[in-house]
Amino acid sequence: MIIDINQHKISIGSKYDIYVDREKKYFGDQKIFRLFAEIHLSSEETKQQVFMVKKKFFFIYPTYVLTDARGREAKLEMKSYWKTHYQCTYNQKVYDIYPHRGRKCSVFENGKQVAWWDKASVSWFNGDNYQITANDDADQQFLIACCLAYDNYTYKSQDKGLFNYDIGNLIFQNRSFDKTWTPKQSI
Repeated sequence: MIIDINQHKISIGSKYDIYVDREKKYFGDQKIFRLFAEIHLSSEETKQQVFMVKKKFFFIYPTYVLTDARGREAKLEMKSYWKTHYQCTYNQKVYDIYPHRGRKCSVFENGKQVAWWDKASVSWFNGDNYQITANDDADQQFLIACCLAYDNYTYKSQDKGLFNYDIGNLIFQNRSFDKTWTPKQSI
C-alpha cells in the first residue's frame, strides 16, 4: 500500500490531501487559534473525523495524543533526542518510529517493520509531501496520524517560502534504514 500525504500551507495553518494507492481517501486540516497544534484527519467518503492529532505541553520530550473515531487514545512520545526514537501504544500494540539519516522514517509494530515513509526533498508553493510504503494490512489511519504528528513537531516552523528544500537528518539515528524491507501484499 502506498499512502501519499500532500500538505498545503495557508497563512495560519495547513490543509492535507491524502491518497491511498492513488485514490483520495482522506483530508486533514490544522485547527487555527490553538495554543498547541491540533490536526483533524477525516474520511473523504463520509466526511467524518477518523483521527485527531493533538500536541501536548512538554518539558523535555515532545508528546502528541492521537485519538481515533471511537475515542481510543495513543500517546506518541519521543524517547530520545540523540537517537531519534518515538514510541506509542495503540490497540495493545507497541509502535516504534525511527527517523534515519536523510528524510526516511521506519515504523515497527511489536518489533516488526510494517511501514516506512519518505519526505520529499523539494516542494514548490506547498508544504511537505510524504509517501508512506506499508503492509496492506497496516492501520493506514494510524500511520497517517503518526506521520502528521512527526511532521508537525519536526518541520512546524519551516517550509514557509515558495521554494523549500530539506536535506533531512544529518547526524544521529537509532537504527539504519533497511533497504531490503518490502511490504506484505494482501492476496
